[in-house]
Amino acid sequence: MKLWIGVVMFSIRIYGAGSLKDRRQVVRSVLDRMKSHFNASVADLGPDNTWDKADLAVSCIGSSAQEMETRVDHICSLLSRLEDDGEFEPLQVAREVFAYGDL
Repeated sequence: MKLWIGVVMFSIRIYGAGSLKDRRQVVRSVLDRMKSHFNASVADLGPDNTWDKADLAVSCIGSSAQEMETRVDHICSLLSRLEDDGEFEPLQVAREVFAYGDL
């Protein structure tokens, strides 16, 4: 049996951020929504001490490649819907689904 991993990494530009507090508010909102919708692991990858940019990641695991592809598609769709709220703009999105080991 293989374990399948889905990862979405994205960089965003945060509109109107004038402090790290503004950045944290937007990043926390995005990551909390991702985590609650998909029961996924989320992370703020930096860059440190930058107010208007953030590199974020969402990862999940499952038992099939199709399940992970679908979940990654849904994560990307939610990112697009959150963008419509007008707090940020995605600059770059990278996604990958891969198998890990034979269990």
